[in-house]
Amino acid sequence: MKALFKIIVYFITSIGFFWSHLDFVKFAYNCHVEGDVFPDYYAAMPFIYKSDSLASSMATEYYVLGILLNSILLTLIFLYLDSLICKFFDKKKLLLKLYFAVKIFVFLFSILNIYFSYTFIRDDHFTFKSNFREEIKMYKANCKARIVFFSR
Repeated sequence: MKALFKIIVYFITSIGFFWSHLDFVKFAYNCHVEGDVFPDYYAAMPFIYKSDSLASSMATEYYVLGILLNSILLTLIFLYLDSLICKFFDKKKLLLKLYFAVKIFVFLFSILNIYFSYTFIRDDHFTFKSNFREEIKMYKANCKARIVFFSR
């Protein structure tokens, strides 16, 4: 039961991470089509989870499947790091309590991100999956991938 609770908490934390708009590292796909406007696509893990909306500069289009698959991978990374940190702090009770407090803070921050993103940001659009590959083939776009650190 404790392991299931930990998995659920880390999964919620990873979903909050993707809605925080504080991406530490992301892959940006800038595509150019002659005479046409093409959105930028973003992936934080191997799956594309958002793109810029062409309708408004303030809107973002999110892909539910990309968020869920990236969240599963991030949850596995969190579980692995958590096991390493707990083994390292095994004998130090004070450090374990501080680590637990940090985990609670990050979890509450993620819940707050999900709440704000869901209730106050109405320009965003959600679709099930990205059609990135189909659009590139259809428009014969020239795409360049780049890694972006610490951006909005």
